Amino acid sequence: MKTRLGLIALAVASSFSGAAMANYGLANANLEAVDTSKWECKRCEPVNGYHGEVSVGAGFVDAQDNHAANRLGDTDGFAGEVDADIRYRSETGYQAAIDANKLGSENGSVRLAAGKAGLANAAFNYGTQTHWKNDGAISPFAFANDGFALTGADVSHDLKVKRETYGFAFDLGGDLWNTYANFQRQDKTGARKASIYSGSIANVAAPIDSTTDRWEAGAKLAGQNWHTSAAYVASKYDNNLANAFDFGYQQAALGTAPSNEAYHVVLNGNYSLSRTHFAGRFVTGKMTQNDDLVQIGGLNGFDGEVKTTDASFRVASTVARGLRLTASYDYSDRENNSHVFGGNGISVDGLSGDITEYARYDITRNTAKLGASYRIAQGYRVDAGYEYKQVERSDLEREETNDHGVWGRLRVTALDNWNFGLKAGYSSRDGSEFEANRATSSEDNVLLRRYTIADRDRLEAEFKVSHTPLANLSIDATVRYANDDYSDSEYGLIEADDFGYDVSLNWGASDKLNLHAFVGQQWIESEQRNLFQTGTSFDQTEDRFLNAGFGSVYRGLFTDALSVGADYLYSDSESETSVTIGSTGQYGDYFATSHSVNLFSTYDLSEKMGLRLDYRYERYQDSDFANIDNIGNGNVVNLYTLGNLNHNYNAHLVMLSFSYAL
Repeated sequence: MKTRLGLIALAVASSFSGAAMANYGLANANLEAVDTSKWECKRCEPVNGYHGEVSVGAGFVDAQDNHAANRLGDTDGFAGEVDADIRYRSETGYQAAIDANKLGSENGSVRLAAGKAGLANAAFNYGTQTHWKNDGAISPFAFANDGFALTGADVSHDLKVKRETYGFAFDLGGDLWNTYANFQRQDKTGARKASIYSGSIANVAAPIDSTTDRWEAGAKLAGQNWHTSAAYVASKYDNNLANAFDFGYQQAALGTAPSNEAYHVVLNGNYSLSRTHFAGRFVTGKMTQNDDLVQIGGLNGFDGEVKTTDASFRVASTVARGLRLTASYDYSDRENNSHVFGGNGISVDGLSGDITEYARYDITRNTAKLGASYRIAQGYRVDAGYEYKQVERSDLEREETNDHGVWGRLRVTALDNWNFGLKAGYSSRDGSEFEANRATSSEDNVLLRRYTIADRDRLEAEFKVSHTPLANLSIDATVRYANDDYSDSEYGLIEADDFGYDVSLNWGASDKLNLHAFVGQQWIESEQRNLFQTGTSFDQTEDRFLNAGFGSVYRGLFTDALSVGADYLYSDSESETSVTIGSTGQYGDYFATSHSVNLFSTYDLSEKMGLRLDYRYERYQDSDFANIDNIGNGNVVNLYTLGNLNHNYNAHLVMLSFSYAL
């Protein structure tokens, strides 16, 4: 049939002269009788002047545990925030924008930008982010003068991390070329849980105080079918505390993150032919550390330097109708050139008697991938790929590992109201002989295998389905399974299974009512054998995760001025570990459960003004068997804890917001 139509088209075309055929171009079309008044794309027309929306909210939080601020945004008491999405454009093309998200809360941000597209632009940003671990952690130790001292009474500490970030960015250029630069600074303060030993075992609230700066400058150049860019990226981390803390008579009992610097030079480029696309990337850099190592014995000087080189190349080509081939190669090298200067002191492990020293770890990775995608017929496509990864390491019990993996996928979209996707893969890892008795890994048993470098066979599969039985109803489901087999490991991780599913539903019940629901579960089961001086153990761990929720929005009450909605989210995670040493025992409780409810309503006072009322409820509970109460202020085997760090609370938030549309 296609051949006959082609011959007919050729015969018709041959009956016209070349000049006559040229008149059928779109540029020569006769539009005199065509009404083009409705062809205008009003959405594409730039809107001059101010437009957008600003919202101011005020309310209160009722929470007895500051951990609730991770979900509600503020701690107990007054809560206020400003949200904004404001745009301005002049007739000459200059623009300005203000974006604010929960500004004024403990997790808020704002961004100011101005400039003209294709000429010059500048932006400034500021934001805060606070993550609460615990409030009211109890410890008889307090931090002062770069050390921890016993106060004689319990002191309350807040375990939290606050990040304050601010910076600016600007660019200059047009469609074919562009230069840019930006700067970001992050100040991090707070306190964290740490453990130290000096005749007694103590958990303490270790301070956090650091500053991280990041600079980037670069240029971009583009042509009709190519693009290239170059950039210089530098970062500097300053720990504003000492590099080690004292504890009792033990000096440098707790180390901190050392100050360091790094820079990278980045080159990017891509080139496109008619059906083939090439892309490449090259990065070289160096990281340095001038802070000395924590003094152990005679080590008293350190000159840290690590050089990195990364390169990648990718090509994709449509070699035939419906057939697309891809290939990529990635190279990564990390070379540690650090030097340690010190006296004759050594450090001996008190348990094993082994001598320890600073080791310079080098690592090189080579990764190659091949892929193919073929359209069998309309709505039927198959994909397949192969991946090879080689990793070389120094000063570890296994110097080289090799990973081989293959995968395939079938996608079906030809059936009415149905989409299917099935993907499966297999990978295997092997490598050089283990040298577990070498000096650099003398604490490893000859039969112990780290799971990251041990021989492993991995089998995984995933099935996806989407169904739209009605025009306003969609259902999506995914099922996943993976198995890791470490059959050659005598001690260490032996096997792990990962299984899960996700189901979501969205239903536009009417023009005014929309409903949605989802549920997902995951199970991770693992088995491992351990070796001790007194014998062996067999451990089984099962981790379970559940997320489920539903919500609805109804619009159109009170002559379309009022909308109401509700969302509910339930999440639960639990871990159970059984240890068999002659008889089977269980670790203690380790779980986290939360219920989140959000009820909201919006009311349009006018075309430009509106009100929104939110009520949020949080029910949270967790338990970690390691978080035990303070045991008699050290009266039991000189053990000090930070008290009961588990959470069990109810929290409420009420917020009234006023919005104005420009």
